[in-house]
Amino acid sequence: MKKTFLNRVIAPIFILSASTLVVAEGTSGEHFVAAKSSRVGATVSLGGTIIPHREVNLVAKLPGDVLFIAGEEGDRFSKGDKLASQDVDSMMAKREQAEAQLASADAGIRNAQMQLRNEVENPNSQPNAMMGGLPSMMTMFSNPMRNMSGRGDSSTQRQTNLYGMNVQVETATNSYNQAAAAIRELDENIDNATILAPFDGVILRKMVEVGQPAQPGVPLFLFGDTSKLQLRAEVPARLINGLSTGMQLNARLDQSDEVLPITVARIFPMADMMGHTVTVKFDLPSQSSAAPGMYSEVMIPDPSTAATELVTVPQSAIVWRGSLPALFVRKGDNNVEMRLVRVGDAADNGWTSILSGIQPGEDILVNPSSTTTSSH
Repeated sequence: MKKTFLNRVIAPIFILSASTLVVAEGTSGEHFVAAKSSRVGATVSLGGTIIPHREVNLVAKLPGDVLFIAGEEGDRFSKGDKLASQDVDSMMAKREQAEAQLASADAGIRNAQMQLRNEVENPNSQPNAMMGGLPSMMTMFSNPMRNMSGRGDSSTQRQTNLYGMNVQVETATNSYNQAAAAIRELDENIDNATILAPFDGVILRKMVEVGQPAQPGVPLFLFGDTSKLQLRAEVPARLINGLSTGMQLNARLDQSDEVLPITVARIFPMADMMGHTVTVKFDLPSQSSAAPGMYSEVMIPDPSTAATELVTVPQSAIVWRGSLPALFVRKGDNNVEMRLVRVGDAADNGWTSILSGIQPGEDILVNPSSTTTSSH
């Protein structure tokens, strides 16, 4: 009686492990792919962080209270949109002062130019006006006598008067330019009080609130373009020789079995002196489910380790029957066979290695459903 009971228990297990279950119903038209041999074991898994391909820290450029904030974390803006603004009342008052100085300098220029013109056309005009032109009449006789006696030079006196008038015009012009430059500087500072989006993107982090005073250099926003994501990893220097720009690798997001194809975008030219690692950035596919800040693992080739050729299949082809992984292998035109297999690590082509249970070239059902069954 006990022997009969044991035979009934052991027999189904033996049949299952021997992979004799065949003929899956409803498999006509299903998609199959051939298992292939791939390199496995010559990679090192490294942790990295998902980042936007462009991000900037927007900081305050002048002292003043924050009067306006356009949005919160996650809000999207276009290039040139207003993100925040600071109080500029004190600078507007200084601008009015500079405008008054500019107007005074302009009046000074006009007055100096008029005085110069008057001196050119009416030499010694002020004494002549006071004494009815008598000084000019007397200089007709006195100037030649002074020049002949060596007690004066009327020509030098004339040039000196004209030079003094030109200096007044130049001084007034310099005052005008100085006031105009002050206005341009104030206008630049007033423009800096408004923070604009440098490119299309989203607010990743907001560090200020309305009413908060800000000083130059204080961070206001972390702004980034999330339309294209990258993976940033610190790669040990010994592995850098195995990487090159444009190289295709694989990565896996945190808490996910999804394997993403990534591309080496940039290898930094200098290693970190403390950790002896080199920063490498990888481009992610546009349709990935990654988000900035997520943890990810990237498989880096290890030139110092020999690779092993193993059979690989798509991850989606593996089904679990309880705690046992299995594959559905095509046998004939309308039959499939479920085989229990041993699953290994991911290969360099993004597929999963199979340690035992199938051979290269056998056709594997790519997306078996939970209702796919086998029968004799």
